[in-house]
Formats: sequence, structure tokens, C-alpha cells
Amino acid sequence: MDPLGFSQYYDEEMPTPELRNTGVLYEQYLYSFYRDRGMIPQGFTPPKMGGHGIDLKLFMRNYSINTKFNQSLQRAKRLPAGIAKASVSATLNPSGVIDAAKYVMGGGDFLGGVQGIELKLSPEDDYGSSALSYQYSTKKWILTGKMSTENVENRKLLTAANVLQVINEKWKGTEPLRFKYRSGTPATLPAEAKKHDVDAFPETLVELPGIKTACANYYSAKECHYINISSHGLYYFNKDPMGLAMTYGVPRFTNAVSSMGVRFRPKMGGSFGFAVAMKITGNITKSRVNLNDPDFAKDLQDDAKNCTNAPYFLKKMRTYERVY
Repeated sequence: MDPLGFSQYYDEEMPTPELRNTGVLYEQYLYSFYRDRGMIPQGFTPPKMGGHGIDLKLFMRNYSINTKFNQSLQRAKRLPAGIAKASVSATLNPSGVIDAAKYVMGGGDFLGGVQGIELKLSPEDDYGSSALSYQYSTKKWILTGKMSTENVENRKLLTAANVLQVINEKWKGTEPLRFKYRSGTPATLPAEAKKHDVDAFPETLVELPGIKTACANYYSAKECHYINISSHGLYYFNKDPMGLAMTYGVPRFTNAVSSMGVRFRPKMGGSFGFAVAMKITGNITKSRVNLNDPDFAKDLQDDAKNCTNAPYFLKKMRTYERVY
């Protein structure tokens, strides 16, 4: 679906499918789905397998902007440019940070913006995770990992939710052997040490009351205010900046999920280690809308291309449809 050749306006190549990871395949599917509709901002590509960052970015209409502004916008379009700019600026942004002239001259009836969206296949997925290490001097498990902003924030939130206290209580009495060796690769870690740790530290799932809030705060800190779970639909975290709850009935994630907790376990793979992840432990109410739904995508696209600040390819689509 590319009737106007919109792919020429994207410099980014389509990502190569990662057949080993269904979560990454889903991210790439939605990226392609909305790129064909001109709603992916230029310069954005989804993270590669094992990478971090925002899974999806979409340009959408901002439904939260009130009717008074829309009326002012329509009125300003009928005024001379200088007066129009002042009129819209006074309504939208008295401090003058936004150049209102571009809205007056851009055509369309609404305003839009770009939003980051987290993507998950199912409620059983991990919702933010951290590596675990062990300090032999204190005989305590600790959170560890990369020093990126999002990873540091995740560790702060998990600590505040008393996750380490739970892990140290559940896994007390035995010291792991993994951290006596330089790495967890088969070349470095003896097979008997790995077996000892797998047997001594079983996978454990614990429900914790603070994890729902920690999860929402974690994704909000990543500038992801929305999440789409393929099997259940679209939700917002702490904020709904685009007004999707008011327009489409998009529910708040923390209200839709009955309970969450953490799972901590030995982590297999190329390098053996330990990890903790936030998990949904209860039920989750389905959303009314889902980004997978072509009809919902069409509604979002129709409103996005009628935004006065729509990207070039959406404006071109709007013009094309009016002509033909």
C-alpha cells in the first residue's frame, strides 16, 4: 500500500525481519503497517533485536486540544498572515514558543504530534527488566546493568518497589557461583557451576503492589505514554497527551491490569546470568481499540492527514484525495 510512492520520502531502509524473535517481528510489522500510511516520522526505525529504545513512533491528531483553539484556528485562516499569527499564538501559546504561522498556512483542521508507543505481543511478556549480580562481601543480590538513562531509571523504580528485599529473602542461604568467574560464557563458566546455580535459584514469581506504578513510571520516563499489546489493544500509562481516552475510550494501563509483580530467575543464552523483570500477574481488561486493526488505523490516518501541521507525505495524501 503505497499509492503515492511515500516510501521515497523515507531515507531509512526497511528493517530486515528478525525471524528468531516474534516480539521484534511484531515491532517491524507495525512499523511497516504505519509507514505505508505515512504516519511514521522521518528518521525513526524500530530498535534491532536486543536493542533498547522506543518501539514505535506515530504522528497522530491531538484530540485533547479544545474546541476553542480549533475555532480560533479556523477564524485565523481568514485573516491576514500577521494578524492570524498573533491570533493563534494568543490562544495556543501566549509565550510565543510555537510559530503559529505554520499552522495557519498549513491547511487542515486539527493539530497533531508524534507519540512514542511501547509494543508487546501478550500480557505474558516482560515489562521492563534488569540484570542481577551478587556481592559476596555483603551477601546480597543487587541490580546491575547498562548505565543508559532508561536502565538507571528502571533500577531506581525497582529498588523503590522493594524488589531487592524480596529477592534477597527468597534466595537467601546459598551463594551463586556465577560471579566467581569473569563471564557466563561456556568457555569461562564450568558446567557444574552453572548447574549448581540453576538448581539453587529456581525461577520465582512474586506479586508486588508497587510494580504497576513502577511499570507506568518506567515507560513514561522513556517518553512512551502509550502501550499496544497485540492480543489486548491500546492503553495509556500516566498521561494521555493525545486525548485518546476521550475519543476512543483508551483505558489507563494501571486501571486495566488487576495486579503485577516480578519474576527473577537464572537467564540462559550465550552468557549465563540472572535477571528480574516486571510481569502482569493478574487479569487485564481488553481495550476497545488496537493498533493492529486496519479500521482503527484508517480513523487515525484520516484525522492525522487533516492536521494543519501534518508531515509532508500526509499533506500530499490529503491533497491527492481532494483532487482525485
